[in-house]
Amino acid sequence: MRILVVSSRPPWPARTADAMTVERLIRFLAGRGHEVDLLCFVEDAEALHALRQGLGPACRQIEAVPLPRWRSYAQTALGLPGRWPMQVDYYRSPALRAALERLCATQRYDVVYTHLIRMAEYTRKLPLPKALGVQISQALNLERMLEHARDPFRRLFYTIEARKVRPYEARVCADFDRVFLCGPADVAALERSAPVGNAVICPHGQDVPPLERVRSAVREPGAIAVSGVMSTYTNVDAVSWFAKEVFPRVESRVPEACFWIVGRDPQRAVRALARPPRVVVTGEVPDVSDWLCRARVGVAPTRIGAGMQNKLVQAMACELPVVATSVANEGIGASPDQHLLLRDEPEAMADAVAALLRDPGRARALGESARRFVEAHWTWEAHFLRLEATLAEIARAR
Repeated sequence: MRILVVSSRPPWPARTADAMTVERLIRFLAGRGHEVDLLCFVEDAEALHALRQGLGPACRQIEAVPLPRWRSYAQTALGLPGRWPMQVDYYRSPALRAALERLCATQRYDVVYTHLIRMAEYTRKLPLPKALGVQISQALNLERMLEHARDPFRRLFYTIEARKVRPYEARVCADFDRVFLCGPADVAALERSAPVGNAVICPHGQDVPPLERVRSAVREPGAIAVSGVMSTYTNVDAVSWFAKEVFPRVESRVPEACFWIVGRDPQRAVRALARPPRVVVTGEVPDVSDWLCRARVGVAPTRIGAGMQNKLVQAMACELPVVATSVANEGIGASPDQHLLLRDEPEAMADAVAALLRDPGRARALGESARRFVEAHWTWEAHFLRLEATLAEIARAR
């Protein structure tokens, strides 16, 4: 197939979860023999050069349109009275629309894949087979943010965006042949506004380090780890809650316990949690798996979010026994007490973490079961094969 992929961010360097998903998808499709074109935004010439260097070999051609941040902020402010979600206004660009029209007029695409609802306005009316990677219900995600946000400005922002997103995301789905979502909870959230009969449950996968590398690592006594991009509000809330409400309880039970917060771009609130050697904020590291393979217990203390939580799958892939919240596991579907432990209250989570630190045999068994679950259900290939089959189906149907 000849496939056009439309993305808001440049997929390389893959520094965010959505960029990594698009990057892995392009490489997968190219490896399967498909011709893939990429259309996306970049901020500057340096970003475009990096994109061409990193993904050029996998793409037949790359079309990148500059979109400076100042312009996006201005568009978002001017669009506040309108009905479109702010994330749609942020990525509005006549130049990208012109590039899309030119590509579709000169290339014979079998199917167009658009990643996230923020880019749906560009492709929803194309007279071509098309699919939309919705991933998560943004309305569900925003509602959960509102439950925990205390800052008045942040609450106002989330309230405005939630009111715009809820009707929009279900409405825009109707204009695509298929829409991909991470889990049943996201589909159910969309269907609170309108039926979504074209939904396909198809999340993305995660990198799975070689088993010999995982088992050759030395687990450090008392080490508890969490990973993620520490500039996102959902991760800041998660690690702050664990560090303040859960970890002191773990320390009282296991005096040698330490908490590693592993991930790039930690916000000031995250850096303020550091209390070496008991609480360590690493910042960006060469490979997150190196830290996860050295920890004894993983945690996924997500209270705000929807869809798939990468941090949970990453930890399970490294044979870590994980204690997670119900929200973290919602899009993963791991079986409680078989693949992980689920705890939502601070005291219960602390008890579970401490118990795993004290019982190496139980921890090892739970970690091995977690790894087998990831290998069976959460590799990139497992989900991309389904996505590829769906793209081929809608291309044939047209």
